[in-house]
Amino acid sequence: MSPRLTYVSSALLLICTFLSCKKESHSSTPPAPPATVYVLGVQNGSAYYWKDGTINPAFGVLGVLYNFGPSSLAASGSNVYIAGFQPSTTSQLYPYAPTFWLNGAPTTLADSTGSSANGTANSIAVSGGDIYVAGISGYDSQKDQVPWTNDSATYPITGSVATVWKNGTPVTLPGYSTVGLVDSGKSANRIYADYVTAIYVSGSDIYVSGGTSFESAAHARYWTNGVPVDLAGSLSYPGQNGSYGYPQSTGIFASGGDVYVSGLQQTTTGWTVAIYWKNAAPIFLSTDSLSGSVANSIYVAGSDVYAAGWQNINNYSRAMLWKNGTPTALTGNDTSSQANSVIVAGNDVYVAGVSWVAPNNYVATYWKNGSPVYLSDPSNSSIAYSIVVQ
Repeated sequence: MSPRLTYVSSALLLICTFLSCKKESHSSTPPAPPATVYVLGVQNGSAYYWKDGTINPAFGVLGVLYNFGPSSLAASGSNVYIAGFQPSTTSQLYPYAPTFWLNGAPTTLADSTGSSANGTANSIAVSGGDIYVAGISGYDSQKDQVPWTNDSATYPITGSVATVWKNGTPVTLPGYSTVGLVDSGKSANRIYADYVTAIYVSGSDIYVSGGTSFESAAHARYWTNGVPVDLAGSLSYPGQNGSYGYPQSTGIFASGGDVYVSGLQQTTTGWTVAIYWKNAAPIFLSTDSLSGSVANSIYVAGSDVYAAGWQNINNYSRAMLWKNGTPTALTGNDTSSQANSVIVAGNDVYVAGVSWVAPNNYVATYWKNGSPVYLSDPSNSSIAYSIVVQ
């Protein structure tokens, strides 16, 4: 072989070796499959959920009642769980039965006596194979008055009591009650007026946000494993003409031993101000008490705290995302919108809500990193309340 051919063969060998090594050095694992996005909402007055944009009846049948919040939907594997309520068939005194649906099949939740409860299911979570539902149980209002014996006697309860069901077993949460004598001291009355807005489960810990809405006792609170923590503190105050200003909770999240609760604070102007609490210490997301704002949901990823809600800007409700207190409007000027739920998956931030799509209607929307995805045709009126990403 001539020297020239030897040089050419050697060069080709080096090139092939280089390309082979380069190819091996750039080998990588297959890309992760795209995320599956579930959104729960309402279209034309009936409940639906969207899976990757495809609409499905939320309850298997239309016309079932609901009181959706930021965590009214949960997903595990291929299973979809939704919390709501439906008309009760047991008694006219108990008109509503708290219920959750698994892939469209209903499970009615019982009260502490084992009977079908009267109340609503507002939030649901799935963890470790267990199903957690948070809501309220109602009591027979016609039994609130009994013959009075003494101030320390136990009397029947009336109203709504915060409740958590774990795999269908109810546990009532301690709430605020008002006790007073009526009918000239001949009978006594104890009233509960709890509300529940969201549930979050981490390991063996169960966190529930809510409070009470009974007249001057109205306030916000959350429960950790059934232990109540008051959020009202100095935020509740007497207003004019017998009115009362107080905070309300809307969502809850726990991370690193800290508990975060989103909500709103009523002000003397009649508007509300977006707020969240970290370990019961209030953090205001807005100082504008003349226009109005609300934080409807909260999520923590690492050291970042995300809150979603709305703020009145130039007389338009604008969907807002606050990251560590810094606000970002999700829609432009002269556009009405609202954010109801926020979740972080990997490096992506998802917010579910509603936006006006001119010139037709309000449309259920979620935003991925600020970019809108419309879930409905503008000819249909729709709104999104809860979002889950797998």
